[in-house]
Amino acid sequence: MSLQNTFPKEVRLSHGPTIREVFEQGVYQSLGPIGVKYKMAEAESSRFSISVKKKVGNAPCRNQIKRFIREAVRQERSRLNHAYDICFFITNPPKRNLESAYVLRQVRRLFNNLNHKASG
Repeated sequence: MSLQNTFPKEVRLSHGPTIREVFEQGVYQSLGPIGVKYKMAEAESSRFSISVKKKVGNAPCRNQIKRFIREAVRQERSRLNHAYDICFFITNPPKRNLESAYVLRQVRRLFNNLNHKASG
């Protein structure tokens, strides 16, 4: 496995005040049932946070959703041209079960939009 496709601690956004800053000053974008807040970062690489509320489902359901998002970020993060702090969150249960391929497409679309905005 290439080191670019991992999800090490350096790419996890876990500092409370930084996450709060992203939610207060960041830009919101909807990816279907997945909400995203992001803002340009001063860091050398992008950092990610994933949050799923308890009312979304039972623990295995929530963990599966987090795994899908984490895997999509792992695969696509090397395509980002600029550093961002990105928070993925789900607050309401999806109307139908999320699938890995769907989440991957949505994350790829988000990263393409971010690259397009940064270059334009």
